[in-house]
Formats: sequence, structure tokens, C-alpha cells
Amino acid sequence: MANLANLVINQVYPWAQDSNTDTEAVVLAANVPENITVPSDSATGLKAGYVIFGAPVASDFYARVFNSQQGQDRVTNGTFAEYVTNGAFASDTGWTKGTGWTIAAGVATATGAISTALSQTSAITLIPGYTYTLTFTVTAFTAGTITASVGGTAGTARGSAATFTQTFVAGASQIIAFTGAGFTGSIDNVSVTAWVLGTGWTTDGSTAIATGAISTALSQTANTVYPIVAGQGYLVTYTATRSAGTITVSLGGTAGTARSTSATFAEVIIAGSTQAISFGTSGFTGTVDDVTIKAVVSTPADSTTGLLGMQNPKGFAIPSDGSYVSVVSAGTPIITASFYKR
Repeated sequence: MANLANLVINQVYPWAQDSNTDTEAVVLAANVPENITVPSDSATGLKAGYVIFGAPVASDFYARVFNSQQGQDRVTNGTFAEYVTNGAFASDTGWTKGTGWTIAAGVATATGAISTALSQTSAITLIPGYTYTLTFTVTAFTAGTITASVGGTAGTARGSAATFTQTFVAGASQIIAFTGAGFTGSIDNVSVTAWVLGTGWTTDGSTAIATGAISTALSQTANTVYPIVAGQGYLVTYTATRSAGTITVSLGGTAGTARSTSATFAEVIIAGSTQAISFGTSGFTGTVDDVTIKAVVSTPADSTTGLLGMQNPKGFAIPSDGSYVSVVSAGTPIITASFYKR
């Protein structure tokens, strides 16, 4: 990817007592937005309230100011960290055992047809109203049922030996639990993820893994606290390893580029009207990790259409909650951005 010329950032406060002027140089890449933190005056601590843009060479570019909430990562647990502590029961730790439960030999075992719970507090904060996927295996089953719950939401009672996967919409609790009803048997390999795993997808506590040349999706719904805004541009990054097929990220129903190599990818996607974040596959075998989705400006489609009238802007006010300025260009300009106190 070709580099653009430097973006010169002039942090100027002409009526501050110390005049606090600083110039930085940031190297841009074509069609990749550069997010600049709105600077603060060292004398007063106030954030800049106005920014003036200039381009010594005629050019087309877009700029947008967004706040810290808009700048939040839209992905929950993009590193696929494990919500469960000691889900393999490798030791007698991490779980609160109700009467009749024991942990030994790599499993948690209920004896005596019990109706008590095996539970723990989630290792990562569960978000009420958000969807999570729990996988666990029942072994040595002889009687009763076992019911899993995540965040206070109970799943389906299970009464056989098998591996089960179920999605839960978490309530206000932070508890992951298994409650027996006259249950005798063992459970093992407990895992909770913030992603909905299509057939063939698994997680290992640090990556999402696709096996069997699958064509199913890995997906989640955006956190309602930080929703996806239709028509907003987002910079999507992720790392994929691939041995077969293709994988394609989509945001709000808008699909990105199908990938058929192993690399760390970055692309700008203009979100559609849904809250869906997903990776679609076609005969894919490989892994996904380090997923981030952050609001940026839209990539220019051509040199004549601007974003909200901000193409080639001479300057505009920064809202009081504005934390970042994002600039992107399809060309190779040197763009200056001068910040002033409000």
C-alpha cells in the first residue's frame, strides 16, 4: 500500500499565555483514516474548539470529528479471551461447589442425584442484554438433568451425555452456573464467548478457529451502549490465518473484501442498517483474532462527492464532546490541521 505525504498537525492556541504550539508529522496510507486526538491547552487544560484545514496542493479529502463514545470499539471481546476460569477442571479451583459436587481427574462430578449448583463469577464482565455462547460437555451421565445459565439467564435442561452449545442473553448477574435437577454425571470443557459460533467454529480462549472447510458465520450483535450507526464509516481490522477458502467481514449488513490469504487486514466499511458484526466464510479453514471496529470517516468514492459537506473544509467547530478528528484521502496531499481554543 503506497504511503501518502505527511499530514502536518499544528496545535495552535494563539491567545493562550504560553502560546503552546506544537507540530507533528503523521504518515498516512491511501484510503486509511488517521485519527487525531483533539489537543488540550497546556495552560488551561481546555480542549481545542476549532480546527482549520489547509492543503498546499489541491486535493480532496474528508474530515470528521467524533467523540469518545463514537470512537469506542464496536466489538465485544475481539481477542476471544475466555470468560470461564478453569473450564477444563485441571484443578479444584475457580468454582463454587454446591453439596454433592467435586472436581477431580479433569472433570466436575455430581453424585447422589443432586439439585445443587456449580458456579463462578465470569472472568470478564458480562453485559446485560448481550448475547453469549456457552459450550460444555456432559460425560458419565446416569440420572436427572443439568441446566447451564449465563448472567442469570437459564438455558435448556440437558439429560444425556454429549457436547452442547447454546446462546444466552445475559441478565444483570455476573454468574456462570450449572444447576442439577436430580443430576448424576460429570461436566467438562466449559467455555463462554461473546460470539455466536456457526457450525464448525470453536474458540480456544485466544482465537476463533474454523475447521472442516466451513461456510458458516462467526457473528455477534453490537453492544447496545455503542451501537453501529448506519452510513457511518468504520475501520475494521482483524488477523486471519487461512489454509483453505475465503473469509469476509461484514458490518451492519455491508460486506467487506473476501480474503484468501493469511495476514492482518484493515479496511473501511460503510455500515448498513443492522447491528450485526460477522465473518462469513466459503470453504474456510483457519483462524480469526484481534478484531477491532472503530468509527472513522468515509473513504472517498470520487473527487466530487463530499461527506456531510465537509470535503476540502476550511475549518469547523469541534463539539464540546469531540475527542478525535479523523482525516482520510484517496490522493496524496499534504494536509494541515491547526487547532485553536474555543
